[in-house]
Amino acid sequence: MDIYQYEDFRKFLEDSFEEKRKGHPSSDGKYTHRRLAAEAGFTNPGYFNDVVKGRRTLSGTAQEKLITVFGLKPNEAEYFRLLVSYGQSKAAEERQELYRQMLFRRNRSSFVRLNPVNSKYYQDYHYPLVRSAIQVFDFRGDYDGLAKFIRPAIPVATLKKCVRDLCEWGLLTQNADGRYLPAFKNQEPAPSMGDLVKRLNREWVMQAADALFAFPKEERYIYSALLTVGAKTFKEIQQRIDKFREEIIELAKREEKPDRVMQFNIQHFPRSHVKEPK
Repeated sequence: MDIYQYEDFRKFLEDSFEEKRKGHPSSDGKYTHRRLAAEAGFTNPGYFNDVVKGRRTLSGTAQEKLITVFGLKPNEAEYFRLLVSYGQSKAAEERQELYRQMLFRRNRSSFVRLNPVNSKYYQDYHYPLVRSAIQVFDFRGDYDGLAKFIRPAIPVATLKKCVRDLCEWGLLTQNADGRYLPAFKNQEPAPSMGDLVKRLNREWVMQAADALFAFPKEERYIYSALLTVGAKTFKEIQQRIDKFREEIIELAKREEKPDRVMQFNIQHFPRSHVKEPK
């Protein structure tokens, strides 16, 4: 297991326990929460499970005990402490700073060198954008042409770095005729990189706001409305959005001759608290 692939300390603890349980050398093959509590010195056998389930916070003393139980190295232990602080912090600015520190340590780890697709690729929106553009554009080294094909145009220097990195990571290949193409049609992030993907989505949403003024009406569709709904209708809307999203993605996957790159956003989120029933 590599701790640097995690952004949720509870998920890391859950997976670490499962890994320890599978590798337990005892004759009965059982490694329980009670056994872990004894090793860590927890008086409450259910404390670890309560932390994993989000019912309790993880204290500083308990962190150090688990660092020992799971055999984390000094650099891994420091990343784990950041994970816990990030997961338990409620202040937006503090979480932002903690996440910055997490990325700094992750980028210096072997995880990034061995898994650049699951880390650096999702840190910069230019990578997926360039990769998608190359899937459409007949790119054979014309950086000026490709840079202008993307809207809005991106600097050639940025484009060259993206192409170089994508090739190095195995996400782009070059045919015998010199044309660059994505090695895989679809690229999915690792499930453990949820917060990194959230930040990428935030960037996409912010760029969608600019699209209102950057593109004429006939080239875009952006609609907003405030809805007043109950719990049942809310759930039905969520289900319909999921079905619609799957249909659009499947439609795009069936496209054999794409001629443009489109950004597809669906936004549906609360603008008030839920009214308590009387």
